[in-house]
Amino acid sequence: MTWLWAIAGLGMPSTKRSGVAGDGGADRDVLDLAGYVPYFLTAISNTWSRSSSRLYLEHFGVGVTEWRVISQLAIEPGIAAQRICEIIGLDKGAVSRSVAALVAAGHVAEGVDGRDGRRQLLELTSDGYALHDRLIALATRREQILLDGMTPEERDQFTGFLRRIHARLPELREFRPDPDREA
Repeated sequence: MTWLWAIAGLGMPSTKRSGVAGDGGADRDVLDLAGYVPYFLTAISNTWSRSSSRLYLEHFGVGVTEWRVISQLAIEPGIAAQRICEIIGLDKGAVSRSVAALVAAGHVAEGVDGRDGRRQLLELTSDGYALHDRLIALATRREQILLDGMTPEERDQFTGFLRRIHARLPELREFRPDPDREA
């Protein structure tokens, strides 16, 4: 249960260190990476994304961004690229490049939105769904490796923590430090 406390961010994110070389021996707070939640989230995310992209490129000819687009189109067919950006948190340029590559490869079809002729709606083609089915099998096997060793109850609890953190993202995006106080 101790690891859940660390993941939930209930540990102290900094520690005192004295006599920093080159800084006149001043005491200063430094990150304690063993208890700093953003470190774990970043390390896990970066490793997951890089290894996924390499594996998906080797086996399927698409990277992790294309996989994210494909998976979102399987979940929500007939949506605009902007919606994909909102859901998966990628910038428009990355999604646009991925969509263009997927269209060129025949995995995604574009159609005009009947309510707004300026907007393109995206759908997986039959080849796109076939690719999705192969990718999702591999992605879920990798998820099992990541979560191996956790009981079903721990997985549920962990997912609950992640959902709560995810729900805080809008506030995090809008956060600006008070100029009259320390950041």
